[in-house]
Amino acid sequence: MNDAPEERPDRHRVFFALWPDDATRAAISRATRDAVRLSGGRPIAKERLHVTVPFLGELTAAGLEAGRAAPPISVGPFELALDAVGVWPESKILWLAPTALPAALVELENRLWDALLERGFRGADRDYRPHVTLARRARPVDSAVEPVLFPVRDLALVESFPDGRNVHYEVLERWPL
Repeated sequence: MNDAPEERPDRHRVFFALWPDDATRAAISRATRDAVRLSGGRPIAKERLHVTVPFLGELTAAGLEAGRAAPPISVGPFELALDAVGVWPESKILWLAPTALPAALVELENRLWDALLERGFRGADRDYRPHVTLARRARPVDSAVEPVLFPVRDLALVESFPDGRNVHYEVLERWPL
């Protein structure tokens, strides 16, 4: 019997995301520096900051192609005001999120799930809580944050690859909104 984990090169860990440009990532990092420090958590690297729309999970090559076929979703560009910071106690994730959801983001998430369900994907098990993960293993913080305006112009399909204790993200494709 071989106890080594089975390699799964035919699997792709994939999600759709709102992928900020470098200027927005820098603004997020500046605005949340104190909260991340005070949380004592393990910070997320600046180049990995994003807002997940649907997480699709591990997919076969056929599943990846089915997911790729869901966009484009035309809701038009919009601005996302990231203005609240907090920690989810159950996961110990420090996050930055909008207090008000733009109608275009709600429409994007709903229409994307509709397209994915038509292609055989299962819906999400919980309500959508858009956020940027800032740190893991974080303690609750009492820290105000300067709002960050994130101009959302496109939707990205992203694959994650294990990289030691972290992950590496690769944007596979982008669609204008």
